[in-house]
Amino acid sequence: MYCNSGLSKSPAGKEGVHAGKKLITRVLERIYPLHDEVVAVKFVERGYYQKVARELEEGSRILEVGCGTGRFIQTVTEKCYGIGLDISDKLLRIAKERLEEHPFDCVLGTATALPFRSNSFKAVVTFTMMHHLTDQEKVTALKEIARVSPTYLFGEVGKNACWSAVLLKIIGSKKLIRKEIIERAGLKVREWHDMGGFCLIFGRAERT
Repeated sequence: MYCNSGLSKSPAGKEGVHAGKKLITRVLERIYPLHDEVVAVKFVERGYYQKVARELEEGSRILEVGCGTGRFIQTVTEKCYGIGLDISDKLLRIAKERLEEHPFDCVLGTATALPFRSNSFKAVVTFTMMHHLTDQEKVTALKEIARVSPTYLFGEVGKNACWSAVLLKIIGSKKLIRKEIIERAGLKVREWHDMGGFCLIFGRAERT
């Protein structure tokens, strides 16, 4: 099914799509041209998306949680079949337009209640998403990620003493990603590297 066939909604559950959007999500919806045409473009230019993409297996089925406007999945459309999940229908509609010629499904839902069967994906990816969640929400989301896939790949803001972290805190983000949070959810951190810009940490974690 192609993304332009419409948005799928996850069933309402313990949190589901009916949970109120966080302040940071509403802010991103308002400023998405700035993020999309400046920050996301820089991620492409500096090879951040490509670094994660190289870890994916050819022809594999992957999920990006917090896919936004589809910039990362655009990077891997020739390599993988991607599904993008986001809480923002506005950002997903932009992703639809961007990827209308590619086999990419959009799902409206939340990271803490993934509407997929266990072991549905070869890998789950997140990019600059985890700081939207409280620590407890992170653990819940990571447990959901471990349920649907054995492999978690990420590019997340992970250094507190930098301008990105300060800006994110101003607009309502929560604590940044940390190894102990990932491992509390039952995932073993295999890689943890400074990506060299935007305070990003590249990581790989696997289900234990």
